[in-house]
Amino acid sequence: MIFTTIMKALKPFHLISLVMTYLLGAGLVYYVQEIKSWAVFIQGGIFLLLISLSIELMCLLHALTNPRKWVDGMTYAAARKVRLIIGAIVATFLTVATTVMIGWMQAEVLWQGLVFLLVATLTAGGLLYASRVYEKLRILELIFEVLLFVVIPPAMGYFLQSEDMYRLLTMAVLASVPSYLAYRLLCYLETFGHDQQFEIETMVTQIGWERAMLYHNAFILLTYLLYALIALLGFPWFLIWPVFLTLPIGLLEIFLMERVRRGVKPLWRVMRFATACVFFIPIYLIGSAFWLR
Repeated sequence: MIFTTIMKALKPFHLISLVMTYLLGAGLVYYVQEIKSWAVFIQGGIFLLLISLSIELMCLLHALTNPRKWVDGMTYAAARKVRLIIGAIVATFLTVATTVMIGWMQAEVLWQGLVFLLVATLTAGGLLYASRVYEKLRILELIFEVLLFVVIPPAMGYFLQSEDMYRLLTMAVLASVPSYLAYRLLCYLETFGHDQQFEIETMVTQIGWERAMLYHNAFILLTYLLYALIALLGFPWFLIWPVFLTLPIGLLEIFLMERVRRGVKPLWRVMRFATACVFFIPIYLIGSAFWLR
């Protein structure tokens, strides 16, 4: 029971997003110059994972104050024990993350831009936690998710190794944001009925089912428009052209969503897989190109 409850804090999509975007940023350093310290590269990934997991565990810790969110058969004593264990895990994770930062200070890894990025990471994490705990902030949850899982990791991967700003980083991050939003909107659409029944506030329950489907499709189209735009703005074509091979998958997802709008039974698993491909495959292709060239 304890293990099952704690595992609820693990969100594979978030963790994979964080790791892949982090590798994207570090890959850009490898592409334009070199990795200065592989130890710092590994520490950066561990630091981000620990912060992310700590936030998810703290959200779970808060959720367990409500008996309606306990797993079946959980007693008050068991819930209290789980909360103590989660608290100890969070304290351990944050201690290790703090130790990593102190190590960077001693090794003189930190510079002004990186310090700002660390502050932004902790702030985004705190705001993400607040948006999940307080209903009035729930509509902002996706914004803080984008910052923590799509924008900050590649910046961290890059600026841990380099102090020079490089335009390809901004371009690659900008183009990946809409596809992340499209996937998360799809997740909220899938649980829309449950969320309405139990009065759980999400972005979709606030903006409406119909509008959320329109936004989902618009974000997928915007993804490829942004990739085309950054190609016109100077992103090397030989690095970005494979991304457009995934366009048929994006169009398929739009077609499937339009079927749902017309009242056809949704194919949630297929739609989740297609939308995840629209997000992950371009990041993988561009990141692999950075690392291999």
